Amino acid sequence: MKTHIFSILCDNVPGVMMRVSRCFTRRQINIDSITVGIEPSGLARIILSFQAEDQTAEHMRKVLERLIPIIQVEIIDPSRAVVREVALLKTRRMEERELMEFVEKLERTGGKMIEIKDGVATAELSGEHFKVEEAVRELSPYLREVARSGQVYLSKE
Repeated sequence: MKTHIFSILCDNVPGVMMRVSRCFTRRQINIDSITVGIEPSGLARIILSFQAEDQTAEHMRKVLERLIPIIQVEIIDPSRAVVREVALLKTRRMEERELMEFVEKLERTGGKMIEIKDGVATAELSGEHFKVEEAVRELSPYLREVARSGQVYLSKE
């Protein structure tokens, strides 16, 4: 099995996410990452990644293309794509010395501070999935809450 990434262009209508996810659920395929954005045209673009054999992925592409709100299903090659993930971090309440330690570690991992208020820091990390994962693990002793976007892919072609 290998990772497959689909970029799905579809009408921005209620229920489209349910229809797409139901196709995967029926075939007992887990979606590893799913993100949605609205294109300048007003259409929605769903980027999803999943693990499957090549034959299963091709079958899923054909199934998705037959869904009514779907306009196009494009297969993205991960080796020819820009991949990013965003994580927002909120720390527990800390004293100034501990906050400074957190800020130093955050900056070493490539993150940036958004706000420090009443001893609680809010920060942002972005980059490749494994780098965000590693940074969150390193900063976890300070963290109270983490919100992650899931992986976003954009073909280089």
